Amino acid sequence: MLQGALKGALRRGAAVASAAALTMGQAKEGGMATQYELYPQYVPIVKWQANEQRALQNTYSDVAPRVLPCIEVRDSSQHKRMLSHYDKVWKGAALVDYSDPAGNLTPTRQAELLAFLNLGTGSSIYASPVLSPYASQLSFQTIANALNGRKIALRLRLNDATQVGIYPPAIDKIMSLPGATSLVDRLIVDLRCTPTAELSTAQINTLASTIGTMKAMGFAHVHLASGAFPESLQHINSAGEVKRGDWTLWQKVAAASPGTLIGFSDYGPLTPEWTEEILTRRGGRSVIRYTLQERWRILRAPSNKVGDSIAISQLMVGVYGAEFKGKPYSYGDLLIDERSDPAVAMKDKRCGQYHITEYWSHHIAYVVKDQY
Repeated sequence: MLQGALKGALRRGAAVASAAALTMGQAKEGGMATQYELYPQYVPIVKWQANEQRALQNTYSDVAPRVLPCIEVRDSSQHKRMLSHYDKVWKGAALVDYSDPAGNLTPTRQAELLAFLNLGTGSSIYASPVLSPYASQLSFQTIANALNGRKIALRLRLNDATQVGIYPPAIDKIMSLPGATSLVDRLIVDLRCTPTAELSTAQINTLASTIGTMKAMGFAHVHLASGAFPESLQHINSAGEVKRGDWTLWQKVAAASPGTLIGFSDYGPLTPEWTEEILTRRGGRSVIRYTLQERWRILRAPSNKVGDSIAISQLMVGVYGAEFKGKPYSYGDLLIDERSDPAVAMKDKRCGQYHITEYWSHHIAYVVKDQY
């Protein structure tokens, strides 16, 4: 039973939560973070799947203006839902990436991206296409012809953060195309997986200065993206933590070149290791992935049954109450609170895959309200 599996976590958690309360930087309903208010909008890299769509749709109005989601459209079925549901899900500006995980825009993907750009209705008119800097000149010009006042964002996917110096020539090449500097306004330097080995000060400085060099090629905004969430949580049986190395790395790089205003981008509480063959990776156990300052609080249930989902929500609100922000904070926090509240009818407790919506909703709110 869950109570037995988490009994030790309950005892240990009380001490952890008590200590966390001493280091919390804001009250549960604290105001917006202002330290990086001059920096570009926060760019969460989000899959266009039902639970993620629900998180975007329920982003609170005080958070949404600071968020510029980079929406990954992974197959033709998702493209169809972009055509039919995009305007219902997200009302503000966004980036839309139809490329495969390697950044390739196949003929089919390009045709689908063009179909979306040519919708010309609702909030789709504020959605900017994302291209690889290695896109062909023909692809670049084809997409440019469908912009209708939008701008292109380039997404540079790196294989090794320490080898960033080899990439500026590719950026310079595409930015040297006729009219490119007036058509492209944003560069995302995407490390994908946050380096597991801590970068040296020299490597941090090189990464920051190289991003600055590339920004000077004609970009209004640059972002550094990476993801620190592991591919598996098998090492956590019931309660534990995962370090948010992506946020820590970004802070160091941003501080190394403050004048560049390098924006923050991440993969949230989801591994960047997804492949094209695994569009849906959902475990058989309900999990709370609760974003905190430099870590995620992980609470894993023994199964995905409703009772187990409720139990870990009660654990989050109770034992880890010093970390829990409270239901007004985000739609995700509301879901946790409802599940934990005995006064809420069982039929109204949203469990199962709502945990995915929950962790994305809380994560986006936390970055905007408490950090960025």
